[in-house]
Amino acid sequence: MALGPRKSLKFVHTSDVHLETDTFGSGTAGDRLRDTVRQAFNNVIEVANRRDADLLLIVGDLFDSSRVSEEGLAFAFGTISKARMPVVMIPGNHDAHDERSIYAGLAPATLPKNLHLILEPEGRTLDFPELETRIWGRAMVEHSPEYRPLAGLPEPDPALWNIALAHGFYTDDDENMRSSPITPEEIEGSRYHYIALGHVHIFNDVSQGDTRALYCGTPAPLYASDNAGWVAAVGCTPGQPLTIEKVIVKLDSSNTDSMKTESMKRG
Repeated sequence: MALGPRKSLKFVHTSDVHLETDTFGSGTAGDRLRDTVRQAFNNVIEVANRRDADLLLIVGDLFDSSRVSEEGLAFAFGTISKARMPVVMIPGNHDAHDERSIYAGLAPATLPKNLHLILEPEGRTLDFPELETRIWGRAMVEHSPEYRPLAGLPEPDPALWNIALAHGFYTDDDENMRSSPITPEEIEGSRYHYIALGHVHIFNDVSQGDTRALYCGTPAPLYASDNAGWVAAVGCTPGQPLTIEKVIVKLDSSNTDSMKTESMKRG
């Protein structure tokens, strides 16, 4: 009889970085704001490395649109390559895997070796046997009420840590469904250990039943607050409830106080 995973696991969950947005305009001011978002993403990698995370999850909208220059792609993938752990990523509504997808024409050789990019609209499962972990996610093609981010979620494996990635809007209103809806029933019925959510720019716990489900918010201060954004640091210990920390990521990574944490406990 399987008794669950025997190994502990720790990972960092980020989303909604919105690199390379063109809404900042051109010129010095626009370049400065784009550089601010880039620095925030660089600091996410630093957080994961400092914590010796086993995995880094990027849950959609790494890019703000499909209009990304070669230099912008090189920055993003070069930054991901600095992570000392596997990185799992899905597209979101801003960088959807549609006919304009920036991911469709990428040669495999251009991707960092540590990046596991899920581009299957029907979903794909990734196994990490050395971590006793199974991850599932699906690529968003169209942000619409018909798209269900958790549709097709496989049954959990009782011997593994089961984690899902989903980019969409949490709602308990069955009559007025938003685009890419995620419902409480889907979360609780999954029986997964953790569902990493993206799309909402604030830190928000929407756990249901025994399944922890969380929006980590954005790490970019332009979309979060004046001087900081957030990521979630999750700890999985066999036989124990998951621990979740809200990690504040400030831009001044040289400051030893620039990365603070706040524990998140179930009420």
